[in-house]
Amino acid sequence: MAARTGASVGVAVTITVLGAFALGFFVTTMVFYGQAQRAKGDLASANDNYKQFVSNEQREHAVIRAILEEARADGNKTVVEYLAGNRSELLASITGDASTGMEQYRDRLNQLPDIAEGSLLDLVNKKNNEIDSLTERLTEADEQRREAQANAEREANRVALIEQDFNTSADAMRGNINDYSARVEYVEGTLDTVEGRLNQRIEQVLADSAAEVDQMQARLDDVTRDNNLLRDQVARLRGQGKNDRLQPLNEAELVDGRIDQVISADDEVLLSIGRKQKAVLGMTFAVYDNATDIRIDANTNEYQAGKAVIEIVEVEDDFSRARIIASSQGNPIIRGNVIANAVYDPKKTYKFVIDGLFDINGDGVATAYETEELEALIEQWGGKLVDDVVGDIDFVVLGEQPILPPPPGPGAPIATMQEYVRLQREIQRYDELLIRAEDASIPLLNANRLQTLIGDFPN
Repeated sequence: MAARTGASVGVAVTITVLGAFALGFFVTTMVFYGQAQRAKGDLASANDNYKQFVSNEQREHAVIRAILEEARADGNKTVVEYLAGNRSELLASITGDASTGMEQYRDRLNQLPDIAEGSLLDLVNKKNNEIDSLTERLTEADEQRREAQANAEREANRVALIEQDFNTSADAMRGNINDYSARVEYVEGTLDTVEGRLNQRIEQVLADSAAEVDQMQARLDDVTRDNNLLRDQVARLRGQGKNDRLQPLNEAELVDGRIDQVISADDEVLLSIGRKQKAVLGMTFAVYDNATDIRIDANTNEYQAGKAVIEIVEVEDDFSRARIIASSQGNPIIRGNVIANAVYDPKKTYKFVIDGLFDINGDGVATAYETEELEALIEQWGGKLVDDVVGDIDFVVLGEQPILPPPPGPGAPIATMQEYVRLQREIQRYDELLIRAEDASIPLLNANRLQTLIGDFPN
C-alpha cells in the first residue's frame, strides 16, 4: 500500500514536472513565436526601409559595388553615409553651401549661360579658357598701356622741349622785331624823301611823254594823209584800167550741177554730180530755176535765196541722191533746175579766208566755236582754208566782228589785259581783211550770203 502510494507520488511528481515542463515549453514556444513574429515584422520593415536606399537588383550593379568598396575603404562607412558625405562635399564645392538642396542646385545650374551645350565641367573648362584668354589680353593691354604711358611721357618731354625752344625763339624774334621796327621807322623817313624826288621825276617824265605823244600823233596824221593819197592814186589807177581788164565771173554765181530727176514719192531728187565730181555726203545746195536767178538783190544787197534746199544722202560715181529739206510752196523743184554751193566746184578747189564770229546753229549767238565748225564744214566739202589774203584767194567770208569791251583799268589783272589786247588784234585783223578784200576785188561773203549760196548750214 505504501509502495503504491510512493509510486503514485512519483508519477504525480513526474506528471507534474512534465506538465510544468510542457507548460514552460509552451510558454517558451509562445514567447519565441511572438519574438519570431516581431523579428519577421522587423525584417519586413527593415527590407522595406532597405529598399528605399537600394534594391536587390541594384546591389548587383558594378557601380553600387564600387561605391560600397569606396565606402568600406573610407573608414568602413556605410554607403549612405559615404554618399551623403560626398553629396555635401560636392554641393559645398559647387555652390559654397553644403546645405543646398538639389532643387535649389538645379535652379541655380539652369541660370548659368551655355549650360545646355555640355556638362558643368565643360562649362567650367570653357570659362577657364576664356579667363585665360582674357587674362592674356589683359596682360597685353597692360603692356600696351605701359608703353603708351611711356610714349606719352616721352611726347610730353618733347613738347616741353619744343615749348622751351619756342619761347627762346620768340624772345629772340621779339628782339629782332624791335630792331626791325627801328629800321622801318628809318626807312619810312627815307622813303618819304625818295617819294618826293620820284614824284618830281614822274611829273617830268609825263610831261616829256606828252610832248613825245604829240609829236608821234603829228607824224601819224602825216602818214595817214599820205596813205589816203596813195589809196586814192591806186583807186584811180584801177579805175583807169578797169575798162581794159576782162571782168572775171563771180565765183558765187557759178552753177555747180542740175536736177536730173525728181522722185516726188520720197521727196528726193537725183543730181548730175557724183563721186567723180567730188560730191560729198551731207553737202547742201540751193536750188534755182536757172543760173540768172543767182544774183544780188539791189534792194537788200544780199543774194536771192533759192527756191529749195537739198542735202546729199547717197553718192554714186556719176550721180547723187539728195533729200529735199526745204522748198517754196507753189514753186516746186523740176527737172533741169540748177544747184549752187559757194564752197563746191567739181573742177577746182576754192580757197577761203574765214574771220569773225558765226551763228551756225541758229540760236542767235555767234561764237568762235561755231566759226571752227564752219571751217571744218568747208574743208569737209573740199574747200581750202588760208590764213591771209594772199595769192589766188577765191572768197573772204566774214562773220560778226568781235565786240571790244571798255579798256580795263590800271589795276586790272594781267589775264584781263591780255584778253583785251587779243580782242584788239582780232578786230584790227577783221578790218584789214575787209579792206584788202575790197581792194583786191575778192568776193566778200557774210554769214547770210554764204548760208544762202550753200542752201543752209546743216545741223
